[in-house]
Amino acid sequence: MKKTLTLSLLVLSLTGCATVPADKDNLTTQLDGPLAQLQLDTRQLQMRLERLTENKGCEQDNQCKVIGIGARPCGGPDQYLIYSTLHTDEKMLSYTSERYQKLKKQQNEKLGLMSTCQMMLPPVSACIEHKCAIGNPSR
Repeated sequence: MKKTLTLSLLVLSLTGCATVPADKDNLTTQLDGPLAQLQLDTRQLQMRLERLTENKGCEQDNQCKVIGIGARPCGGPDQYLIYSTLHTDEKMLSYTSERYQKLKKQQNEKLGLMSTCQMMLPPVSACIEHKCAIGNPSR
């Protein structure tokens, strides 16, 4: 009985000696593999797209545009963002959107996602109370 207790305590004390990897930033990738990194990269690009389009100030309807972002498993964007051409670097927005779309396609494939294959129509943008929004352009 005494030997069993001593052996149990020894085993428990040794199992408590496991170390955490020094590179804590890489811990998610080590634990979950490349899919976790892909999801992290996708989320970072989505946040960048949101930051690029956050200032929606406008004076006229023609200063408001819509861009499809992401990728549905059957094709087409999975959402749309409205932005102001006055305050958005359209070249950077286009480049970031392309990168985001590629990563979303990879993510869909790796996860084996499927969708209804219904195409989402882009919303109509308009300058409403000096902000780009979904709506009917003023006539």
